[in-house]
Amino acid sequence: MSKTLSTLALMLAVVPFAAGHSWIEQMRNVDAKGNYVGQYGYPRGYVAKTDPGYNGDSMNFNLPAAQNKAFIDNTTPLCKPSQTKQTQSSDKYPRLKTPAGGFIALRYAENGHVTEPFGRTPGKPDLGGTVFVYGTTEPKSDETLATVINWTKDGKGGNGGGKLLTMNNFDDGRCYEINNTPNSKQRQKKFPSYAFGQAVEGAPSSFPQFCETNVQIPETAETGKPYTLYWVWQWNTKPGVDPGLPVGKDEWYTTCMDVDVIANGTVTKEASPKFALGQQDAQSVAVSDFAARTAKMTDIVKGEFGPIFSAKPTGGSAPSKPTAAPSASFTTVPFPSNNGTASSSTALEVPTLSGRPGHAPTGSPSGDIVTVTDTAMVTVTAPVTVTVTATPASQPAVSAHSIYNRNGAKFRGMFAA
Repeated sequence: MSKTLSTLALMLAVVPFAAGHSWIEQMRNVDAKGNYVGQYGYPRGYVAKTDPGYNGDSMNFNLPAAQNKAFIDNTTPLCKPSQTKQTQSSDKYPRLKTPAGGFIALRYAENGHVTEPFGRTPGKPDLGGTVFVYGTTEPKSDETLATVINWTKDGKGGNGGGKLLTMNNFDDGRCYEINNTPNSKQRQKKFPSYAFGQAVEGAPSSFPQFCETNVQIPETAETGKPYTLYWVWQWNTKPGVDPGLPVGKDEWYTTCMDVDVIANGTVTKEASPKFALGQQDAQSVAVSDFAARTAKMTDIVKGEFGPIFSAKPTGGSAPSKPTAAPSASFTTVPFPSNNGTASSSTALEVPTLSGRPGHAPTGSPSGDIVTVTDTAMVTVTAPVTVTVTATPASQPAVSAHSIYNRNGAKFRGMFAA
């Protein structure tokens, strides 16, 4: 790595990142001893932070804000439009090749959800919320979030189209951004992070440390075929805590990706630099508890405050089925079918997510946030004219942070020596 790259990384480390969000940026195989091994892998449609044309929306997928809604429903899409098909964006961002039964690390930047001071995001869950990873051999381009979050570990939940593979805290106990918060400083000292090829024992940490979600590919995954993974992060706002969001708000993030299942013992030892990120870190091992991780909150229903679930939490990974709704579609704000002129008794509802600052939104029966401006102009002969103006949702800013990883070490077990 060049001096220019190190300088760039340090510049990125001090950019404000509290408004940033997260997505999977890299995938690694993990051997029986916890070493990263084999080539790097990437999600569908991947765009790196160093790629020309990258912006905050290139990989970030915030639901249901993408539909200008406050709560998810049965029309909420699962995958970002650029990730609905099983295609990679470039030869330099290949799929991860991994054996059935192998553990992998799905790596992402914490972007302030771990090391920023508490209290800046009232109503949010502890430890950055929960990440759920689902797997399927039958991916659909129009898959919905509501369908997938009903899948269970036994594969019998929901429509039975896939299964829940794991639940991890978003905070893996090691990751950080480089800042002056006590949490970041402690982790920098305990888990130093450097640019690829620039690790110096005893030197202060100079790169942010990726978080990771650890998941095991099913033993039943068929060799020679792709296996699809859905990374689903639940980071909702609880009602009655944030004065600006009295009914709460949903905030889900997803990344859709595939792995190519290969025979045991065929993963190569070293990762080729040609598939490394432009800002690649030197981390070579997974978190210490990679094979036994869990989450503080494992009931996905308890973390959802909208109307999508029709029954009480079931106390586990098998949420009740959502209420019936139209088939999935990726749309903007849903407007009423009638025109802008109506009698004064006509009720018009325009669901939309109002951005802050401003007056606190009020909840509608459907769970959407409603903002309506009525302008009445009355004459003796003319009917009342109602003008409805929907306030578009503001999109969250995404920081320009990145984190990085290094080539793998020797491996054992299912990987070749």
